[in-house]
Amino acid sequence: MNIHLFKSLPFFKRIVLSLFMVLTISIGYSQKKTPKNLIPNSSFESSVNKRGDINNAAPWIGIGTVDYYVKPEKRDTSRYKGARTGNCYAGLRFQKEYKEYMYVPLTETLQEGKTYHFEMYARLLNFDNVTVTLKQLGGYFSEEPFTEDMPFYKENMIDTTNENGISGTLNWIPIRGDYTANGGEKYVIIGNFRPKMKDDFVKKGKTGMFTFEEGYYYIDDVSLYPKSTAGDTLKKKATASFVIPDSFASGQVIEIKNIQFEEGGTRILKGSTKVLNGVVSMLNNHPFMEIQINVKMDNQPLAKQRAKAIQDYLKEQGVLNPLKHKGLALSNSSEKNGCITEIVILNP
Repeated sequence: MNIHLFKSLPFFKRIVLSLFMVLTISIGYSQKKTPKNLIPNSSFESSVNKRGDINNAAPWIGIGTVDYYVKPEKRDTSRYKGARTGNCYAGLRFQKEYKEYMYVPLTETLQEGKTYHFEMYARLLNFDNVTVTLKQLGGYFSEEPFTEDMPFYKENMIDTTNENGISGTLNWIPIRGDYTANGGEKYVIIGNFRPKMKDDFVKKGKTGMFTFEEGYYYIDDVSLYPKSTAGDTLKKKATASFVIPDSFASGQVIEIKNIQFEEGGTRILKGSTKVLNGVVSMLNNHPFMEIQINVKMDNQPLAKQRAKAIQDYLKEQGVLNPLKHKGLALSNSSEKNGCITEIVILNP
């Protein structure tokens, strides 16, 4: 507004207009600062109908008969009954030979190296037939939708683990943490990710030998927000890399930097397979070259297993070169996972 026109207004109108402008600027500023929740229908308030199945809270998908409540259910009688916020919430059931999951596609694919804050709330059902609690419950980030035989890897989880069982209160329990993306994750899966349910049960009070074991948790308010990028302080994962030399000689050592494995295991993480594909190309261009894959760690048996995992990966990609592998002891390594990877040219 023109300053002269503003001054010509009556005093009261100037006050009202000033307040309106301040309010408008404040609302606009707060909207810009509020990050977007990447979980659609995050508290299940939007439903296609009132039936008790989580599939009605689209786009959520249930594995098993995942319950969906639009009001407190009959068994939910504690002082904290009902949803944490709004009116709707979900319920997951866990038995010795049966467990339920629920999953949803994210509104955006996660970016490699970017950090996100995940949060969800769980509440134990206090009822006679709920005889066990779980040691582990949380969220899992996946590139693919849920399948019955899919493996679950620790580095893709945000969970809570309590060896005494997730209980101690009938109120909502927050499960939260920061997740640095591998890149390409499109789904979040909610559930228990232990391979054997019976090993994850903690008995709730005194039970008999033949007591049917079942755990049941309500779920509400699932969120995933990108963390602030101010100052470019996002956690960055070390990038795997190697340089193909111009020529090769017997005994020559080529270091592959920052090859990353599943923590404590042998599964090669996604970012590292891209670099190993470069090794595949190098070997395909020199089909008679013989190499040895060395992995150096303070844990020599694991080093040998990881070297074998790299050899197996190269073969799976069609490499026909003569390949050997070796695990070597290395103390006080400063490398990621305490692991150094080398290719030794045995016969160029």
